[in-house]
Amino acid sequence: MKKQILSILFILSFQISLSQLVSYEVIWVKDGMDESYQEVEEFWSKIKEQAIADDSQDFWIVFKLEKDPENADHKMKPDYIVMNGFKDSIQRSTSVNWQELAKKVYKKELSKKKFEAKWTMGSQVRKETRNFLVERLDNSVWSPLSEGKEARFLFNGFKALNDDYESFEMKYFKESHNKQIDAGSRAWWEFNKVLSRSENANQEVTHFTMDVIDADYQWSNDNEPSFTDQMMSKYGVASRERVIGDRMSVLFAQFQQN
Repeated sequence: MKKQILSILFILSFQISLSQLVSYEVIWVKDGMDESYQEVEEFWSKIKEQAIADDSQDFWIVFKLEKDPENADHKMKPDYIVMNGFKDSIQRSTSVNWQELAKKVYKKELSKKKFEAKWTMGSQVRKETRNFLVERLDNSVWSPLSEGKEARFLFNGFKALNDDYESFEMKYFKESHNKQIDAGSRAWWEFNKVLSRSENANQEVTHFTMDVIDADYQWSNDNEPSFTDQMMSKYGVASRERVIGDRMSVLFAQFQQN
């Protein structure tokens, strides 16, 4: 139920605020500390709520990756992705003393000793963090799935192979996504360009997409594509290489309440 409510909050945010800049924190948690990590993010949830109310940022979302423990490749995947959204570069450059803000938020709830324990736990649970800063280039119009349908979040990273890639995404593939939205199998698509990254982050990926689709949707080609569609799809696919592919669920989220 909690995840369902948070998913709804995530969805509603796109109706009221589309961020131009988003920072990604890609996080690996130390063995046996998953529960402690979630406690840390729960602690940060109120801090981020206040930061958003102060107009220091636009949104904050913690995604948990879905991983198959029997899949060797999945063992290499991160455990969480945290997204911090900003309206523009001016908002992102806003200076925030996070520790002082946290003390203000928890002044009446936590003793000094308990606060320090919560604050220092954040640096104890992470094994590795990699960072990206991306710019939103395009997105679809939000269209909620029918009542009773479960939303699935897909997070993909692509390496552009030629200069036509962005045009294919925004002028051709977006049309296909819009058709799925009209058919009720998709709720959202966004397209982001990597502006910068940490040295330990994937150096190949140039763009990210995020999709919100019906979890029961089955990919198929029910109708014979036209020659034009066949050629556009062929060269569009050839303009990129997928280097990251993840499924995620929402763990925590805070948005502007406007």
